[in-house]
Amino acid sequence: METPKGKLVSIGGSEVKDSADNAASSELRQSNFFESGILAEFLDELKGRNARIEVIPAASEIPREMGKNYREAFHKLGCKNVQVMYIDSQEEADQDEHLQRIEKADAVLFTGGDQTTLIDKLLDTKLIALIQKRYQNDDFVIAGTSAGAAAMPRLAIKDGKSAESLIKGMVETEKGLSLLPDAIIDTHFMQRSRFPRLTEALLRNPGLLGIGLCIDSGVVISQGNILRAIGSGGVFIIDTDEVKNTNYYEIPELQPVFVSNLRVTILARGGSFHLRERIFTKTEETAVSG
Repeated sequence: METPKGKLVSIGGSEVKDSADNAASSELRQSNFFESGILAEFLDELKGRNARIEVIPAASEIPREMGKNYREAFHKLGCKNVQVMYIDSQEEADQDEHLQRIEKADAVLFTGGDQTTLIDKLLDTKLIALIQKRYQNDDFVIAGTSAGAAAMPRLAIKDGKSAESLIKGMVETEKGLSLLPDAIIDTHFMQRSRFPRLTEALLRNPGLLGIGLCIDSGVVISQGNILRAIGSGGVFIIDTDEVKNTNYYEIPELQPVFVSNLRVTILARGGSFHLRERIFTKTEETAVSG
């Protein structure tokens, strides 16, 4: 696969603060944190504040409210050329108007919500094929927060319960949007105790790399390989390449798993990671070598 000319910006989302939150209020809270800094960092990857951005809230149960929230947040940062693309089916995704708007855009942003909903609406459409093409061939930026980030890889976590222990059979995966072929992304990572479920997803799919994004944190991925941490939180990189002993493949489901030599790298602002080479660098060193 050729080196993509575009960039991916994957963001971990924002945490639900109390049990009284309903779906609508928690989804809106997930977009509010953008105003604290990460949205500005996303804009820094574009061609200035005049860049044309398409917000796609297809993952959300409340797309109109989400679209309004994002437009207002962008406007506060001086970016006025923002449109919201409402898509409720694969047929709607492939409307000529939507394809023409993607052709003219400098970036797209997939909002939070439910990644399976987003994937069901976009997978195998002309729209996602065009977004993939623009990412590969142009200086085009694709951002996703929460569900929008989790849907980006070739393989996405469809469902998976969080648990204190690593228990076999707690994770289900599905085909994702194939923007990042060799990784799996999980979001709200430490806040929702998702270390075990991302680890199981990797054991089920050897060779892939796990990217766990905490709230108010994210990564910028350039050249399809160089990952740079952004935001105020942490990023966990997990790989099973050197796992020497595990009972995962022998035990029945719902049994606890042991693993040795699982490798974890923790990134924060100033840290970068080369996905193919599996190496950590300081961001300034990455910039110099690049």
